[in-house]
Amino acid sequence: MKEKIFIIGAGSVGGHIASNLKLYGIDRFQIKFLDDDVKKIGSTFMGYPIVDKIEFLLTLDEPAFVVMGVAFPNIKKSIFDRISLSSNFEYMTLIAKNAWISEDVEIGKGCIVYPGCMVNYGATLKNFVILNMNCAIGHHAEIGNFSSLAPGVCIGGHTKIGDCVDMGIGSCTLQNIIIGDNSVVGGQAMITRSIPDNSKVVGVPAKILQ
Repeated sequence: MKEKIFIIGAGSVGGHIASNLKLYGIDRFQIKFLDDDVKKIGSTFMGYPIVDKIEFLLTLDEPAFVVMGVAFPNIKKSIFDRISLSSNFEYMTLIAKNAWISEDVEIGKGCIVYPGCMVNYGATLKNFVILNMNCAIGHHAEIGNFSSLAPGVCIGGHTKIGDCVDMGIGSCTLQNIIIGDNSVVGGQAMITRSIPDNSKVVGVPAKILQ
């Protein structure tokens, strides 16, 4: 019998994973989806069943793997908080076979690294980080828990991105930048100076929205 993977979220991230099982080396697994949208339960998504709500994981009586297939940082954190008391499943980190990960990189649990991403030496991806297609992470950069980087994000060396940060498509930072927790960075923004927690920034150079 195949080992089971439950993908949380029958949406864009989950769809990408289910469409590219070989790319992530998980084509031997039995795939099932969990989603809190009751209209989806009992149907299929990308050819795989949507079996129940997310709390179903708390009832598991046998070990399984879980993929956090959700892009939005605060929703990822909320889901983790809801199901974190269970110990009968393991969060799986997925790295596309055509991503480049240097030696001396730390990657936490529940991360997803899409095709074309590059992560340089000394970098750290904490738990439940998503790097969408073609992101570039500079040396000794750190990406905080639950943060998500949209396609084409470029992070300069020694940059620190906090927890639950949402980086828009094509946004970039200079070196030695700090982006505070729970911040949102607009698409194509260029971060040239550090920004505090709970900021929303846009533009070139990026400015904090009042």
